[in-house]
Amino acid sequence: MKRLPHGGREGFALVAALWLLVALGSVGLHAALASRARRQAAANLLDEVRARSAVVAGTEYARSRLTAAMLGRAEELRAEALEQTRGRGWGRIANASVSRLFRSVNPLEDPWREPQDLVVPEMVFGDARYALVLRDVGAALNLNEASETMLRQFFAQGMDVDYAEADELAQAILDWRDEDEIPRLNGGEREEYLDEGALVLPPNRDFVEIDELRHVRGMTPELYVRAAPHLTLIGDGDININSAPEPVLLAVPGMDQAGAEAILRLRDSGYLPRSDRELQALVPGSVAQTVDIMGEMFRGRSTYTTDQVEILAQGWVDGGVIQVTSRVVVSRGNTGAAVVWREVF
Repeated sequence: MKRLPHGGREGFALVAALWLLVALGSVGLHAALASRARRQAAANLLDEVRARSAVVAGTEYARSRLTAAMLGRAEELRAEALEQTRGRGWGRIANASVSRLFRSVNPLEDPWREPQDLVVPEMVFGDARYALVLRDVGAALNLNEASETMLRQFFAQGMDVDYAEADELAQAILDWRDEDEIPRLNGGEREEYLDEGALVLPPNRDFVEIDELRHVRGMTPELYVRAAPHLTLIGDGDININSAPEPVLLAVPGMDQAGAEAILRLRDSGYLPRSDRELQALVPGSVAQTVDIMGEMFRGRSTYTTDQVEILAQGWVDGGVIQVTSRVVVSRGNTGAAVVWREVF
């Protein structure tokens, strides 16, 4: 048997030692990475718990403020929140609140008016924090509760869509959410969607996400982007005359551009009507006459007070990657702000 030269044996041993070092290094690196991953997972879990706790705290804080507002403290809470907001340097928010601090309407009649002004929008607990956005549910159009007339007016008047296209959209939305397979004249059920090669078919149920509207026959990406901020899936479908933006106001049966503009001017001047009779005395005669003619259709879809509030709370830890969001809807109850719907994600 031929022996390796002395130098050859040393070279072989050196190569073997190098390979052993590489193997040991790889094992060490793998262990270090695994340990780091476990530490990161543990840190993320801890951040999630803290962020979730912050969200719960923020939601309960907002709910307690809404309950206190019902007990005659609305204006006191607005002034307090404004002062704290200014103290934290949120000048833009504070300045926006100043113009809305006092209205001619009796706060006891609508204690939840402009609910965002009742709370300090952001709070910090060490390195955990939450941010709050409160919205009057009646300031948006409920996609599941709106009638064909309301949907048609919203798209035709509020979104400035051609009337014929707005009519087709309204009927397509109703076909999307009804339980049958019979298409309306200008709507569409599964057969019509299949004929057009659509990838998403109408489920014949209520919308579960606003995003579903993207797939409704006749909807365009551009129109969806403009319409979505004014839509909701929660609440009873009544539109608050004193808080809804112009596109949503224009969905109220009998409302037109002149009427909506008149209401917005009243709102800017600080005057908020409290009844149909009071509204009719303040808007152009043609609008007042239309409101009178629409009668129950107008009254059945409109309100003058904030009856339900959506509380959107986001919680996170500074420097972390985890964010927890909670959406809660509260309604006026006998003992305060009662939770009627909750979602955490």
